[in-house]
Amino acid sequence: MTKKFIDPKGDYIFFIPTEWGYRNGMYDAKETDPNSFELYENSVGCFQISCNPITKGEIPKLIENHKLKSQEIGKIKLEFIEKYVSTDKFDMYLWMAVVNDKFIMCKYIYDSDKKENKKVKKEIEKAKGCLKTIMVIAEEHKENILASERFTKFMNSLGASIDLKNRAYKNGSSIELVVLLANQIDALLRLALILKKQIDNSTDEIDTTLIFQKETDRPIMEKKVYKMALDEGLLTQNLHDRLSELYNQRNKVIHRYIITDLLTKDVMKIVYDYTILEEKVGEIVREYEQKQFQLKIGIYGTETPPDNPLDQEAKDRVIGAIKEKHADNRINKDITFE
Repeated sequence: MTKKFIDPKGDYIFFIPTEWGYRNGMYDAKETDPNSFELYENSVGCFQISCNPITKGEIPKLIENHKLKSQEIGKIKLEFIEKYVSTDKFDMYLWMAVVNDKFIMCKYIYDSDKKENKKVKKEIEKAKGCLKTIMVIAEEHKENILASERFTKFMNSLGASIDLKNRAYKNGSSIELVVLLANQIDALLRLALILKKQIDNSTDEIDTTLIFQKETDRPIMEKKVYKMALDEGLLTQNLHDRLSELYNQRNKVIHRYIITDLLTKDVMKIVYDYTILEEKVGEIVREYEQKQFQLKIGIYGTETPPDNPLDQEAKDRVIGAIKEKHADNRINKDITFE
């Protein structure tokens, strides 16, 4: 089983085994570092891939020394030059290819004393399988592909927040539940706004302004989202007002729990109210998912109904995505998603 990975800069796309996790977030990698993947559990090595301009640093010399010929952009099953490097501490398989003006370098690195390990050999074969799926993305397709990937990350983050919410319910963590439920209602309304816009404009394009915020972006705050949802007819005036008042209570919990007479019992009442309203907002989202499916427009305008149960492969992908959002092995031991 495999899952799709899209380079954060939109340079390439390829497929990796479901049991591999994206490790850059866990190790606080820099933007210039290669994308790294390894087994979620009991890792024996690391697969890395980088894509850089053919003019960068020592790359021209590598291209010349290995007589690499440029291959067509958009091509799959690229032709790679393979090298094997062995040292006292680690061994490495190295693969190189040139595609148009890009230089692709992939590595599989493992401890040298494990070279005869059956698990290592199996992982190397998986790495070679990944090479067959790598495709460099043409510049004119990057925007749409990155928008689709941004939406996927948004949904994965929503899934991770549901995992945290389940744990908070189990532990009776009322303040955490207030935070998470408010966050999820906000996310669901953003999703509903995107789905409605796709229907209204008869388009599959995804407006990412509501679902991704860079550090330098001016934030679109929750109450602004409530107003947008009201203006678009997603919320009734009554539901809008209830959400706004509840968000005021949320702020009181977060910012003034200690300096007011707010009781923990009062916080549990806020959790109860939020739980009711989250279900109502969830119904609105499900309504628009079904509309898209019926009209065959937008994200859910596919042949598969949006309420179809997930098969095991899809569940494994979701669990993997949640683990990557958490990026912490201790948290990932107790994933609640089923």
